[in-house]
Amino acid sequence: MENREKLNIFYKSAIEVANQQSAQILREHTATMEHLFEEYKKNKQKEIETRYQIEVEKLKREQNRRLSEAQTEQKRQLSLHQQAKKEALFAVVGKKLLEFCRSAEYDHYLEVKIMQARCFAGESEAEIYLSRQDADKKQALEERTGCSLCVDEADFGGGIRAVIRGRNVLIDESFETKLKQAQDAYTF
Repeated sequence: MENREKLNIFYKSAIEVANQQSAQILREHTATMEHLFEEYKKNKQKEIETRYQIEVEKLKREQNRRLSEAQTEQKRQLSLHQQAKKEALFAVVGKKLLEFCRSAEYDHYLEVKIMQARCFAGESEAEIYLSRQDADKKQALEERTGCSLCVDEADFGGGIRAVIRGRNVLIDESFETKLKQAQDAYTF
């Protein structure tokens, strides 16, 4: 065998070994790169999922905030509407009370309330007050009830007030007070 043939065989053998080593290195490098790529994909997928969850939570909080604001505004509007309706209702009730104060039934009502106050006072002295608007009814009521009446300086919308000093009692049967109590107690 000649040197050239030996050299050729050696060259082929060296090339074959180099190709095998190169192929082995390439396979290992490819496997490493594929492993790194899979890790990278997993990390990116986790990062994307985390970002997604953060955005979902952010959107839910924003939606809840907007919903809460809308509910608060609706409650405020409802409260304003209810208050307006309540005021309108009690304005009508006030007008009805004024109409009642002009009727004969009102005179009878005052007589009954005066007699109840007098009865409650018993032997104690009672100062019974009429509203300023009822000053014209004073004399007729005194004659019918036999009680001395006073006209209050304040106009309390009708009804009576009585003070029983001996028992330290105030009887407030005024329409102003009753209307205020009804208004305070009224709810929708």
